[in-house]
Amino acid sequence: MYSIKAVSQATGLSIETLRAWERRYRIVEPVRDGNGRRSYRPEDVVRLRKLREATERGHPISRLALLSLDELGKLLVEPEPGHSRRAASAGFAEKIVKAAENYRPGDVDQLLAMALALQPLSQFVNDVLSPLLNEVGERWHSGEFNVAQERIVSSAVRKQVGQVLDTYSRIATGPLMVLTTPSGERHELGILMAALLAAAQNVRCHFLGADLPADAIATYASRVGADIVALSVVMSEDLNVVTDELGRLALFLPEHIGLWAGGVGFSHLDPSRLPARLRFFDDFRQFEQEVELLRARTTR
Repeated sequence: MYSIKAVSQATGLSIETLRAWERRYRIVEPVRDGNGRRSYRPEDVVRLRKLREATERGHPISRLALLSLDELGKLLVEPEPGHSRRAASAGFAEKIVKAAENYRPGDVDQLLAMALALQPLSQFVNDVLSPLLNEVGERWHSGEFNVAQERIVSSAVRKQVGQVLDTYSRIATGPLMVLTTPSGERHELGILMAALLAAAQNVRCHFLGADLPADAIATYASRVGADIVALSVVMSEDLNVVTDELGRLALFLPEHIGLWAGGVGFSHLDPSRLPARLRFFDDFRQFEQEVELLRARTTR
């Protein structure tokens, strides 16, 4: 359960707006304790985020209040003007880089929280996080950023994305996806972002972090009844180890469980050594499309 202050921070809606919407339109019904304090469920937070996104596109709250969560989701699929969307996203990424450059972790955290609250998750991942992390990575490799500056950003991303992922995962009822990285791959932010995108589409996401051996992944996926195992490879120290682990996982994993993967690290792997059943994605948008098809197949 979430307090009204936490909901305000997570949705980008002011406390006054939340109270007014509840009073006038009964869009959510929070639980109240003996002192009248409101507590909200995870599904309330998701609904309020979508309502806020829809009102910012010009839809009146009086009409939106009558829509179900699925109907709101379909409404938000309609594209927004591309130029203004990209400009807003680029502004967030630039400000976050500047804050890290000046050693302001509080500002980085606040800007990420604001971007999450004000943008649809797909836009946040594709237009804010991806270019942000690429820029930070390039600065670190070139020596413009030191380890501490890189950690300011990566720690804030891990915290903010993890909180939203937890909220969505609590109410998901769709197909089950296990997300991790194979042994030898310690970079987890890419697969964490994939988990967020999948959870936003009602996928039950089991995020296991990074650097798991093939037998552990296969056993876990089998025991929880996974539909998909999704992996990320970004920059491994030993490509042979990663390639071998992917082959072992393909052998251990039951045939009915799909094996998906993505990440820039795959461009350095030998395609002839990769398992035939591996489904590779070039980018997050392709991953999102496949998640949508997966959800359609499993809800027939």
